Amino acid sequence: MLRTAVKGIAGTAVTGTAAFNVYVNTEDGKGFQRQLKFWSNLAPIIAEYYFYASPDSPYVKCQKYFFYEKNDEGETAHQKEQKQIVERLHDKNAPKLLKILADLKGLYIKLGQVLSVTTLPLPQIYKTHLRTLQSDVPGEDYDTVIKDIIEEELGIANVIKGSEGGVGASTPNIDDIFEEIEKTPCGAASIGQAHRAKLKKTKFDGTQQKDDNNNFDVVIKVQYPQASWQVPADIQCIGQFLKICVWADIVDETSAELSYDEFSRQFLSEIDYLSEAANLQAIYDSSLDVDAPYYKRNVVVPKLFTNLSTNKMITMEYIPGPKIEDETRRQFELLGIKTDRSTKEIVKEAMNDVSKIANGEEITGVESTQSHHNQGKSWKKTSMSIIGKAIGVDTILFLIRTVSRVSLLAQAATASLIQRIPGPILPISWEMWAKEHQSAAAQAARLNLTKEWVDALFDVHGHQIFSLGCFNADCHPGNILVVEDMKKKNGALGLIDFGQCKRLTHEERLSVAKLILSVANKESDEEIANNFRRMGIKTKNDSTEFLAKFSRLLFGRFQNEHMSPSWHMELHSMDKVLYFPKELSMVYRTSLLLRGLAMSMQINCSVGEQWKSHAQAVVNRQPENVR
Repeated sequence: MLRTAVKGIAGTAVTGTAAFNVYVNTEDGKGFQRQLKFWSNLAPIIAEYYFYASPDSPYVKCQKYFFYEKNDEGETAHQKEQKQIVERLHDKNAPKLLKILADLKGLYIKLGQVLSVTTLPLPQIYKTHLRTLQSDVPGEDYDTVIKDIIEEELGIANVIKGSEGGVGASTPNIDDIFEEIEKTPCGAASIGQAHRAKLKKTKFDGTQQKDDNNNFDVVIKVQYPQASWQVPADIQCIGQFLKICVWADIVDETSAELSYDEFSRQFLSEIDYLSEAANLQAIYDSSLDVDAPYYKRNVVVPKLFTNLSTNKMITMEYIPGPKIEDETRRQFELLGIKTDRSTKEIVKEAMNDVSKIANGEEITGVESTQSHHNQGKSWKKTSMSIIGKAIGVDTILFLIRTVSRVSLLAQAATASLIQRIPGPILPISWEMWAKEHQSAAAQAARLNLTKEWVDALFDVHGHQIFSLGCFNADCHPGNILVVEDMKKKNGALGLIDFGQCKRLTHEERLSVAKLILSVANKESDEEIANNFRRMGIKTKNDSTEFLAKFSRLLFGRFQNEHMSPSWHMELHSMDKVLYFPKELSMVYRTSLLLRGLAMSMQINCSVGEQWKSHAQAVVNRQPENVR
């Protein structure tokens, strides 16, 4: 009997082990292992914060009880010590979190990118470390991973429907199609990476490549082989992470649920390369329409090579030029303006600069001593507040741009004058300064383009949303290029990366249009709130004032009052959003990204006013009796 029991236990163990081995090699099993790795690395960090910094920690309670006086002085000393401990924990664990996310790659890279710019109360040292993920994203090796994917995809018959000259009966070799492929990726993201390449002028079957632009420079976007199972697993794990944030009171439950719902839908759609290719094709075809704003606004969209695109790779025309974020950063760094901050910080600095102008001070130059700064802190703050309220954000930003332009023109004139001085009597330091600033006039002229860029981007995306009903909701500055060559005049813009496109039905476009128009036309609170309600928004108190103010905040012009934390506290005390319309969330994301880019260029835009003509066109297409 004992022998039978032992055999039974052994058999169960063997069967269980075999089943477990099978499971860990499935996509679900790999996803579970990945989640386990994330939590096993993160748990010690959470535990360390709890043990040394949480008021509920037995260690912290004992320290406070035995080593500090039970009075106000003791309480102050304990709080000071705890603050120092927390700062040391931040210094120690910020690099650890960066390594965890970078090692896991996938959507953890995207999580790090989001956290690096979040408005949540994340310590600055964490944001600083995680900001490296905005550009320094690790990719996969071309020879061992990417090349095999490209060859496998080009050797299958499941290409996008409607392609010309697709993969035929004879299986091509990668060298039959591409003249060369750069092994170093030109871009890497959470679920794939891109490589520049040059097509051969003949297809692998010997026929001539068809290309209306006669352009054979392309970009190949390749999805990582593990993305199909990693993305769902990562989304589930990030959902668990958000629950911990809710438990720790870092974010409220409603905000977490709305964010997670949008995040999950957004990235599940990103692994669908067939949909991305279809969206790119639709937007490219739309850009060829002479009535669309692309041509007059000098905006280009890459052509899709459907015969070289599948559900794991997309081949598209290469658009040369730096990202607009790099171009604007280069321009504004020359002016002493930082672009790596939030909208609030940019406008606050602008207000501070205007107060300096009003008091006859230099905007840039040598900083004053600490004692002088402390003495002037109160009156500067007061003058900044008074000036800001008196002249408004728009005037402030206009003054900053004007002063910057005048400063550059003055530098250019001075440099030109210095260069006319005979060499023997010209100090070397002057000569070096003149060389450094001889392009200042061109830089001043370049500043004029920024307003044109902002108007062009709003116009094109307004057309996508309201006319086409298919728009790119991920139009961040890294996905916008300042085009060089391509027989375009200087300052043309190129749009890339259509992995997060959203499609709207005619009814959805009409609902969004009516809300946009009510904000742009400065209609009453009641009318704006009703248009918002018709879209399906649900709030706890159904406050008309809250809905109207919320709408103007989303799609109106940035106002002085929006700078004040008390204004936002008052707004949130009025009501609480329980449900935000899904069709509006991606439209708002688009407007937020474009307005953020505009503010980084010292331009304050009303989204409603920018999109008013496109929204009105949607309404006008309706019969008068149903408008």
